[in-house]
Formats: sequence, structure tokens, C-alpha cells
Amino acid sequence: MTLVDTEQRQTAVTLFEFIKKLAEISALLGALLFLVGWSYLYGYYSGFGLSADDMGFSVDNVLVHALPVIVGSSWYLRVAIVIIVLLVAYFGSTKRLSLLQQPGIVLLLVMVAAAASSTYASGIGRDNARRDYHVSTSTLPYVTLEGPMDGGPTSGCSLEEANYRLLLRSSGHITVVLPIDNRNMTASNLRVCIFPESRIQAVRIQVGIRDR
Repeated sequence: MTLVDTEQRQTAVTLFEFIKKLAEISALLGALLFLVGWSYLYGYYSGFGLSADDMGFSVDNVLVHALPVIVGSSWYLRVAIVIIVLLVAYFGSTKRLSLLQQPGIVLLLVMVAAAASSTYASGIGRDNARRDYHVSTSTLPYVTLEGPMDGGPTSGCSLEEANYRLLLRSSGHITVVLPIDNRNMTASNLRVCIFPESRIQAVRIQVGIRDR
């Protein structure tokens, strides 16, 4: 075997190890983003008395909902600090840092970081739900639902209501909420209504246009 063949084999092995490490990191990052997205959804919809387990979210939807946690928050900074600490621990030469090279210690740190990220993400979800409770701060679009009246509902959820905000549309149902008017707060309860799509004939969504 020539020196060139040896160098080519070593390069191929190094490249394979790099791809393997990259795949492992991508899988770990994907799992972390899924945890963050699911925690956000849990915190947000629990604020409206709903369970994220019953919403039928796909994996893609859960991953997308990690964005409200990452964008405009310090979460990415905290994760970056954890990653730097792990890298320093991995390449450290002192005895104190070499202890962190043990798989059990690294696993413990990863679990702590995952728990902290989950708690932080669910907190962001609850804060955004409280924001959407009120008319003056809600970011949910207005929605008008049209369909048969069926003699008038008795549950307080009427298709004639024109101030609903669209909360969710999934699993064959449309979930709307009637935010609280801060100027005329007469009730401490939030009205959330779930209508089957089979009852709805038309949906009108009204979104305000913001100036740049």
C-alpha cells in the first residue's frame, strides 16, 4: 500500500467520522427543537384551557412553533452558552474539566439543559396566551363564521358573534376565543368556543395591515 493510498483512506475515515458526528448533532438539535416547540404549544394552549395532546399537531407543526421561543428571546444565547461549556469540557485538559468528558456527566448536563429549555418555552407560551387574552394586545386575527343557526345555541357560543379571534383550526374543528375588553372587564372568565367544520359554511378572516 502506497503512502497516497494510506492518506486517502485516512481522509475517507475522517470524512465519515465528521458526517457521523454531524448527523448525531443534527438529531440532538432536532430533538431539542421538538421539545421546545411542544413545550411552547403546551404552555400556550393550556392558557386557554385546551390540551395540546388533543390538537393533532404534526412533527413539522411542533418544530415550527419553536420559532416564537428562539426568535426575539434569549433562549438561543443560553443554548450557545451550554454548547460552549460542553465543548470546553470536552477538549479540556485539566482534571476538573476532564470529569465532564464522562458520558454520565454529559448526559446529566443535557437533561438539565432540556428541562430548562422546556420550562422556558412553556413560560413563553403562557405569556403569549395572556397577551392574546385581551383585545388591546391580542395578535389573533378576527374571524367571522357563517352557518345555520339551528334555533340558537344555549352554550353561549353563537355563530352570530362578530368579535371572535381565530385560535386554531385542526382535526375538523375551528377553535375561536372571545378576548376580554380591558375597557369593559365585567367577567373574569375567557370564552373559548369549538365549532365542527361540518357546521361552518364560510369563514371570513380579517387581519389588520401594519405600516412599515
